Amino acid sequence: MEPRLKSSKKWTALPNEYLDQIRAVFQENFSQQIGQGELKVEGRIYASEVLLRVGLHEPGRLAQANFEVSMEYSAKDQDAVERIHNCVDAAASMMQEFFDNDGEVDFPRTWKPFPFQNKTLYLQFSTENSELEAEADRLLGADDSGMLHGDDLEEAEDALSRAEVDEELSGGQDLVKEVLDEDADVLEEEGEAASGDEGLDDDGQPRMFGGGTKKKSKTTLH
Repeated sequence: MEPRLKSSKKWTALPNEYLDQIRAVFQENFSQQIGQGELKVEGRIYASEVLLRVGLHEPGRLAQANFEVSMEYSAKDQDAVERIHNCVDAAASMMQEFFDNDGEVDFPRTWKPFPFQNKTLYLQFSTENSELEAEADRLLGADDSGMLHGDDLEEAEDALSRAEVDEELSGGQDLVKEVLDEDADVLEEEGEAASGDEGLDDDGQPRMFGGGTKKKSKTTLH
């Protein structure tokens, strides 16, 4: 899992308990579509970037469908947890569109910006297998090379401490439902208001959201 910002070098992982909460929310709200598949949820906090990946690994397949979201946060504003929640919202919308179109979606393979609630989030789709990626990192001795230290570590740990005690996701069975009901409308409105055609389909809808009835070239996960 690679960050979007070139300046994002050192990082610390989101707490396992927090990742488990996110995984449980997706599992509950997409249980029928996921079936026998396995969810892989990963998250990192860099010095100024929050990165979330929600992956779906289906039995018998080497690749997995990864819905990846990046947002910048401000240590000064102490908004890391809010940005994490925004990333969860966006990943849920991506997964919904993926399932609505039976995987036949044209998600960007490199980071692409989208307006979101007066902020900008960045989305991309990948097919890397999380377990193989982690094993490759281990063999290359990359396990500890990315960990934050010094002042950056203190800032990230402060953000993570708030994430660990935050309760918004602990009762999160309604979170994704609210996302699916509301966020597509927000993104459509802000996408139409954005200058130019960046991120819009021919009908003016954001390509990543609100185009669920339009099937495109199938994404291959094998």
